[in-house]
Amino acid sequence: MGIVSNHFKNNPRGRFHWACGIEDTFIADPHPVTGKRLDEYELTGHYDRWKSDFDLVEGLGVDTVRWGIPWYKVSPAKGSWDWSWIDEALPYLVKGKGVNVILDLMHYGTPLWMEKSYLDPDYPSHIEEYTARVIDRYGRLVSMATPYNEPHTVCEFAGNRGDWPPYLKGMAGYVAVFRAVLYGAVRQTKLLQEAGIECIHVECSGGSWAREPQYERQALVDRSLQALYWDFLTGTFTREHPIADLLMEHGITNRDIDYFATHSRTIDVMGVNFYPQFSYQELTTSPDGGMLRQNHQEWTTELEELLRSRYARYGVPMMITETSVRDNPALRSQWLRDSTALILKLRKEGMPLIGYTWFPVFDMYDWDYRTVAGEKDQFEAKFGFWNQDRIANEGAGLYREIIRQARS
Repeated sequence: MGIVSNHFKNNPRGRFHWACGIEDTFIADPHPVTGKRLDEYELTGHYDRWKSDFDLVEGLGVDTVRWGIPWYKVSPAKGSWDWSWIDEALPYLVKGKGVNVILDLMHYGTPLWMEKSYLDPDYPSHIEEYTARVIDRYGRLVSMATPYNEPHTVCEFAGNRGDWPPYLKGMAGYVAVFRAVLYGAVRQTKLLQEAGIECIHVECSGGSWAREPQYERQALVDRSLQALYWDFLTGTFTREHPIADLLMEHGITNRDIDYFATHSRTIDVMGVNFYPQFSYQELTTSPDGGMLRQNHQEWTTELEELLRSRYARYGVPMMITETSVRDNPALRSQWLRDSTALILKLRKEGMPLIGYTWFPVFDMYDWDYRTVAGEKDQFEAKFGFWNQDRIANEGAGLYREIIRQARS
């Protein structure tokens, strides 16, 4: 099976989606120390304000929204399903507001009854059943879906850093979570594509640059991990991959490689998540002699280089599925202007870029909220066009005008 779906082979540029997204991270497991969970819909009040939130989104002028289902809420117990909130919200957004949805099926956390989280041996079957039920219930409302948002991120937080269930640490933990996510995502993708729903496969994009020779290998590993999901999904990962030895040392097997080679799926759209303030890091030596990571920023230059390299390597349609600037109004406006101009320029040149998404459209709460003591107001992360009181900043009007001009 090839990398690119037949739909986009016949229509390589596709329709352009002006989009925004509502932050939908769901880590329902209470943290072992703080007792807090990380449900962004709960923290931002979206469960109660969903209707007025969708009204604001409609007024922004976008035609598409990235929005997710909290799996842990619709499946509160094994074999039990409660779709009541989704049954209200999703039709209102799609039919009532006339907005397309890129439906996030998984934005990290698993249901609470899955005690071992991604280490549950039946995780791929559980997420396959969940995906099938979503398709059966909402397949007529949704034409685009993300099987799993940012596999690399969950592997980092749940597998390498030990911050999220199942609280693993180190490369072996990273690989254990990665294998589970990938086996599940292959099944999800098959179901969605067979149902005629295009898969927007979303991954964080960036990595590291070594400023000293001794960190070249680590930088290569960092950049490779952020493309690993696509390599395995499409069956193009081989034992000659630059970090194959590292992965096989920590849990990837020949059987895994052979499985994904024979069960490969196409990429309908590659979703690129890019944040100019922190998508790339520089690796240098700290004063105490250890390795130091520092955020590296070259504005749209890095985004353009990233998109060109992704297209050269994979040759698939792409969409900016997340981008924004945190806590700095002047930089936010400048990034809006510069990044949208870049995307339109590259599209005009023939690169199959089919959309641009500001994410999140409402301010969110930093993920540290779950792991660090303190009230939630201490963790507000100002990425959006509206704050927690739903008061707009200048970004809302600017994005509305950019969309209007692009369509004129």
